[in-house]
Parts: sequence; structure tokens; C-alpha cells
Amino acid sequence: MSHILELPDELYAALQAAADASGSTPLGWIAAHLEHVEGPRTLADLFVGRVGRIQSGGTERWSEECGAKFTDYVDAKRRGGCL
Repeated sequence: MSHILELPDELYAALQAAADASGSTPLGWIAAHLEHVEGPRTLADLFVGRVGRIQSGGTERWSEECGAKFTDYVDAKRRGGCL
């Protein structure tokens, strides 16, 4: 079964430009981007490209700023293209 969508000219032009830029067709571009609407399948998918830390809420420190130092280290590795 197929359906017809009516798009304003400016929206279709933007869609065509995005499809051309990715080497696809408008239909292919829409299909590729709808896969992301489903949401992440794993925690790794959910947190891809993110760096951070979790604060436990406790007041005791086991080490001096170990979470901040580790986060800075991982972020520097990511920016350097090593992750």
C-alpha cells in the first residue's frame, strides 16, 4: 500500500537538499531518519557521545576529585578522536 503526502514547496526543497547532501533520495532520507525515532536499543546507544559522572549525594570523599579528573580525561580522549 502506498500513501501520498502533500508538502509545501519550501519543505520539499529542504528535504531534497538534505537527501542530496547525504547521497540519498527524499524517500531514503526519511526512512533513514525514522529509524532513530524508535529510540535507543541499548544503554550504549542511549549514551553515545556523552561524557559525564554521577554524584552519589554523599558528603564523604574517597579521593580528591576523581570523578571530575576521570571525566576530563575521557572528554579529552573523545575530542582527540581516541574514543
